[in-house]
Amino acid sequence: MFVSPSTSVKVLAGAGSNATHEAVGLAKFAQTHGAGGILSVTPYYNKPMQEGLYEHYKALANAVDIPVLLYNVPGRTACDLMPETIYRLFNDCPNIFGVKEATGSIERCVDLLAHEPSLSVISGDDAINYPILSNGGSGVISVTSNILPDMIAKLTHLAMSGDFSEAKKINDKLYTINKVLFCESNPIPVKAAMFLTGLIDTLEYRLPLMAPSSENMKKIEEVLKQYEIKGL
Repeated sequence: MFVSPSTSVKVLAGAGSNATHEAVGLAKFAQTHGAGGILSVTPYYNKPMQEGLYEHYKALANAVDIPVLLYNVPGRTACDLMPETIYRLFNDCPNIFGVKEATGSIERCVDLLAHEPSLSVISGDDAINYPILSNGGSGVISVTSNILPDMIAKLTHLAMSGDFSEAKKINDKLYTINKVLFCESNPIPVKAAMFLTGLIDTLEYRLPLMAPSSENMKKIEEVLKQYEIKGL
């Protein structure tokens, strides 16, 4: 893992596993190598109960000094970190500062911020970046930003500065690409889009992921024509 020597650049390193000791080991490694914080996805496959999730994250947070961002994406892990557990972790572990929220539920985000206004809720779903930010979200971790970082950044800055009308206009413009980038499992479509726009030189996937179908490849190519890709 490379961490920029620039103090203005912070790296949020992934440190997730369905075995707590492995997640702790990854977190310690990241801290040793200069990461600014940890992003830790909920344990996948083994479906721990909420108390197990609490103990898992508490052990991880206590093992490092750097900030920890929880990552809840039940559609991919079959494990939902419930609001009550997030509140406990936020209050019991000083370095747990928030959650990357990727349930796709606006109600969940409203619930979280209504009960813990100082919790950092980060959007993990491009389709609802704007609604989450307008409800008090602290930022986004975006798939679409790999293609259109300028638009995602502008949307985020506008919303967080209170200019919700202009932020919504950008969100509306992004709707089509946000949708097509999930026509197959992420990261298949976004990698195809990066290849089609020349951001990466080769279209390679590691099994069991494969290139998108020819039909979806055409859809991605057509949608990309609607946007100006900066830096090319």
